[in-house]
Amino acid sequence: MFGFLKKFFRRYRLRQEKPDADTLIEEKWEADFSKSQRLRFDIKSETSHDAYIQNKSLVLGLKKTNCIAWVTDPLYRYGDQVLEARITLDPLGGYAAAGLMFRVVDEGTFYSVLFSSKGYFRVDVVRNNTPLTLAGWTELPPEAGSPPGAAGEGPRTVSPAIIAYGDHLLLLVNGHWAAEIRDGTIPSGRICFCLASYKAGAPGEIRPGEPAPPAYTAQAFLESLSVESRIGEVNARYETWADNPRIDPQSRFRLAETFTAMGQPNPALVQMKKAWESGAAKEQPQLLLAGRLALALDLTGEAEEYIRSCLEAGPDTLPGRDAAVEKAKLLYIMGRFEELRQYGEEAVKILPGNGDLWTFLGHAYGYLACYQEAALAYDRAFESDGEKGLPAQNAANAYELAGRQREALDRYLKAGRVFLSQGNYADLGNLIPKLLFLGKEDWEARGLAGKWAFGIEDWPLAAKEFSRAETLRKAQNPPPPEDPALVFLRGLLLLRKGKREKALPLLEKAAALAPDYGLFRFRLAENRFLLRGDPRDPKLLADLEAALTLAPEDGWVRNLAAQIALSRGDLDEAAEHLEKAARSLGDVPAVRVNRGVMYYLRGAPDKALEVLSAEGEEDPSGVMANCGGNLLVRSGRYEEADGYYRKALALDPGNIEYRCNRASCLIELGAYGEADTVLTQVPDPPPAALELIAFVAVKKGEYPRAEAACRAALEQDPHHVPSLFSLGWIYRTLSRWDDLRGIMALLDKEVLEGEDSARRDELARQLEDALFRLIPCASCGRSWRAPRSPENAPPIRLFAMPPDELPAGTCPECGSTYCIGCGKEHLDGESRFVCPRCGKPLKLIDEGLKRLVYDWAAGALPREKTE
Repeated sequence: MFGFLKKFFRRYRLRQEKPDADTLIEEKWEADFSKSQRLRFDIKSETSHDAYIQNKSLVLGLKKTNCIAWVTDPLYRYGDQVLEARITLDPLGGYAAAGLMFRVVDEGTFYSVLFSSKGYFRVDVVRNNTPLTLAGWTELPPEAGSPPGAAGEGPRTVSPAIIAYGDHLLLLVNGHWAAEIRDGTIPSGRICFCLASYKAGAPGEIRPGEPAPPAYTAQAFLESLSVESRIGEVNARYETWADNPRIDPQSRFRLAETFTAMGQPNPALVQMKKAWESGAAKEQPQLLLAGRLALALDLTGEAEEYIRSCLEAGPDTLPGRDAAVEKAKLLYIMGRFEELRQYGEEAVKILPGNGDLWTFLGHAYGYLACYQEAALAYDRAFESDGEKGLPAQNAANAYELAGRQREALDRYLKAGRVFLSQGNYADLGNLIPKLLFLGKEDWEARGLAGKWAFGIEDWPLAAKEFSRAETLRKAQNPPPPEDPALVFLRGLLLLRKGKREKALPLLEKAAALAPDYGLFRFRLAENRFLLRGDPRDPKLLADLEAALTLAPEDGWVRNLAAQIALSRGDLDEAAEHLEKAARSLGDVPAVRVNRGVMYYLRGAPDKALEVLSAEGEEDPSGVMANCGGNLLVRSGRYEEADGYYRKALALDPGNIEYRCNRASCLIELGAYGEADTVLTQVPDPPPAALELIAFVAVKKGEYPRAEAACRAALEQDPHHVPSLFSLGWIYRTLSRWDDLRGIMALLDKEVLEGEDSARRDELARQLEDALFRLIPCASCGRSWRAPRSPENAPPIRLFAMPPDELPAGTCPECGSTYCIGCGKEHLDGESRFVCPRCGKPLKLIDEGLKRLVYDWAAGALPREKTE
């Protein structure tokens, strides 16, 4: 008796035990949001969101934008299922979407259905973190709630039902059919409640006495949720809505439009046919869309029928005019060229401004070998829509086949200019062989080829074509006006090589040729600043002001203005420009660089480095790391700076500026060998790099190499002052005084200020001391500047007393020298100058002093005549 009872209760307990959490379960379950203890969802707060129970609803609140978060029911997995819910979304004045995720395997594999605050829905599948849109944003059925609206509206409530049956997915909203999709990517999984925020609303006002609301960007309330996973019930619900005649045809048309926009013509056409099968009228817009879909599916017979019906419904309407083009396209695809010619000739009479009809007519003429007529038709197509380059290219091909090479080249140039203006380098590249064949000696063709090469970053080819274009232009009589863009791009090529001095006149010319183009003035101002570093340069300020006037909202112009303001210490103005730059560009590295410099100038170097710290893709070109190195160098923290420069070079190994900066830092550390290694890796080094190479070579005692580096720098830029100074000190060290005198002559022609002026004076003093010596009068202190290695003065006979300031001679006994003025006070009986100390007669022993007297005599007294 008791054994029976034990077995009974053991079987009873087994029936009451819950299935394993990974079990694929069939059940009917309704969520209970009345108490947290009864909740199956795993709710917790994280940095991105909060989840909690409030007023019998599961609430999800997002704390930031461009973010999606979800809470999971971890208990069971479901395969076939019907999910029904009631969701209220509050975008809090912004733009958001809320919904359900189902068949969730993990955070990288799931289905999701989202309903936006604008009144749209979408369906997606994500597998292994790879998203695929099954139905893009589609307008909700009008019966399903309030009509679509702009972001910033109040709360929106929807009651979706999701039927997942095998690979069939059906979506109902408020009891109305919204979508059906076939996808079997994920067979089963858990369910989640999710919320996404795309844009935050403006912060609201807080009334006195009211508590501040949580800083959410959006909130969603899951007010009810039920799951039906019993296979029989799921099948019954699916059969109820599969091809249900009560489905609103307009919902199918809306879904068809979504599939069309997604490039999925087959499911789009299926929805349209089902809508018509349910009794919907075949209206003109739907007939046109069906024709296009059938044509995309190569169903030419169906497409022809739809397009014919559309035209019969009214050829003068907008869909009718579009259908006229579709008919021409259909005839072209079907290869019925004679019929296309006849149809096209009549159609362009009715719609003469339709470029597509002219294009298809040109195709017909071309296939019928009527090349002259084809070219004229393509010309009309290009005239109708000059924003398309293909008609001009087609015209060029036709003219070439007709043997009219000049016209062909002209049309190729027109097509190329359109492709270039659109940044379409692929199609432009296809034209280049034709351009260079027909326009081998045409400067515009060569220039366009150079612009294409510049666009694809083939710098050597761009330089070659620009040079050839300029040669051909100048060879014409008279030469045509210069192309400002060509001049500008030639300047940019020089900037890439670090040759800012050579680029300056080209940038100035480009700005003069196109004074109203802001980009030219911006790059000119930027080059002046980086070349001279003078934030008060009147030319720089004029160019900057022009750029700000022409492009006041351009973030790059504002960023340059901030950089210049920082350079002259105007931090408030810099902050104003940086704020506008950030609004335009976002938190890009260039803006962060200037913000870091601003913090440094405000005495917060650690904060500056924090702003400049970057990981991953934040600093793709290394500009922030380079700036961090520069600030550390200014702080004397050279070892730390070297680490920053290493990072910058790792991100952009070919950057000459970074290499020069690191080499300068290594020089400060005394690591001349490593600095030399860094500098020798600079291809085609600019003057700044060559001057550093010269410095390192001097430190290593390699004076010939140092001289060669300086001379190479001066060949590139004869006015490169640092190289002039370096070469001057090399000559000073090697005692090559004549060469140093030549350098001083070049420095005297430069406008030097501040430290450079002092350096020039010091070098001049060194030259003076090396070539001349001062000989003082032992009595009055007067002195004479005499060459250290003078030539022997020729003998001369004096017929008059020289002036008092000239030397009288030197005492052979004590070596003291006296001027004539002092010597007159000490004469012997023969009226000779004598030393007041020794009494010995003074003699002009020093050749330098002799030369002084000789030069005076040669200029002031007549020479003795000789026979």
